[in-house]
Amino acid sequence: MDRGFVIAWSVTFLQLAVRLGWGVVSVTVAELLRLNPVQIGLVLTLFYIGYMTSSIPWGALIDRFGPSKAILVSGTLSSAVILMLFLANTFTQILLLYLMAGFLTAGLFPSAMKIASYSTQEKVHSRIAMLESAAPIVLIALSAASPLIITHWRTFYLAIFLALLTASLSSIDLKVGGSKYARPKSVLMNLRVAKAVAIRAGELWGSWGTSSWLLPFLVLYDGIKGILPVLLFFIYSLGQLVSIFLASVLPKSIGERKVIEISLTAFIVCDFLAAILLKDTLLLFPIFLVLGISSFLYRPPTDVLIIKIMGNEYAGTSMGYANAVSQLGSMVAPIFVGFAISISPILGVLSLALGPLISLIILYMI
Repeated sequence: MDRGFVIAWSVTFLQLAVRLGWGVVSVTVAELLRLNPVQIGLVLTLFYIGYMTSSIPWGALIDRFGPSKAILVSGTLSSAVILMLFLANTFTQILLLYLMAGFLTAGLFPSAMKIASYSTQEKVHSRIAMLESAAPIVLIALSAASPLIITHWRTFYLAIFLALLTASLSSIDLKVGGSKYARPKSVLMNLRVAKAVAIRAGELWGSWGTSSWLLPFLVLYDGIKGILPVLLFFIYSLGQLVSIFLASVLPKSIGERKVIEISLTAFIVCDFLAAILLKDTLLLFPIFLVLGISSFLYRPPTDVLIIKIMGNEYAGTSMGYANAVSQLGSMVAPIFVGFAISISPILGVLSLALGPLISLIILYMI
């Protein structure tokens, strides 16, 4: 595995840890600052507003100047904001810092995708699936470390700061450049890309809505006590990790579209089963395993599809555009689910399926 890919995977892992770590940190901070479910969801909504706003400019800069320079700037500035989260004492400070973190970390994933997409046609599925394994591995790490993070949440942010700063500085001498001939407009005006990005938006609703709410929902609103919420979160995260292997092999045999269709359908079915069987803890284990698999299986083939449409030269802009539009799902889902939970816990669970359902409808319309 080359050094550039290791750096790409590392910065992807760390920016996801900041984002998804709120799902664990919020368990303590919500009690400490007396936050309601809408306020808990608002933190990630602010993050995604920043992320969405800056994604297209970051993508264009990546294709023009290269991912190594983008990682250096984006990662170094992001690490400074994360250090401030270590020092935060009020809800307003947390909101503003997560908004800034979203704006600055938006340069990391498109950079990582451009590095990963430099591969042969036969290996591109495996490389991108391996890069996107950062997300389920983050969830597994968070679930395993959640008791420690809940108790020492400030130390969590300090560790992320040090790791991201180190990874970002190590990208200085990477030999992956950009192209002065890149034209972002050709990506933004492509109808096929627009349709794929719309599907991705609904997918992210399911992925990040579930990942950010699963643990706090089980602890704060479903009344499951002891180690069970952590175990269920771990099983869900393990399912996402299994999906990475499936995403690296299935598209080669049945195609990207079929994998996306199967994954979206399975997510919707499992979400409805989870809502019906909330109190049947033993039955939740296999449901959450399949929910974890289906909540991420659609991601790598969708991203491969987006990059294939425009080619590697526009990988940064393509993924920046995809992030800008599709993060609407990530941005709206946390606060929408929080609002739904405040009405009814079961309604909150069912609301997670809304995005994937819309994606499935769009997929059949293409």
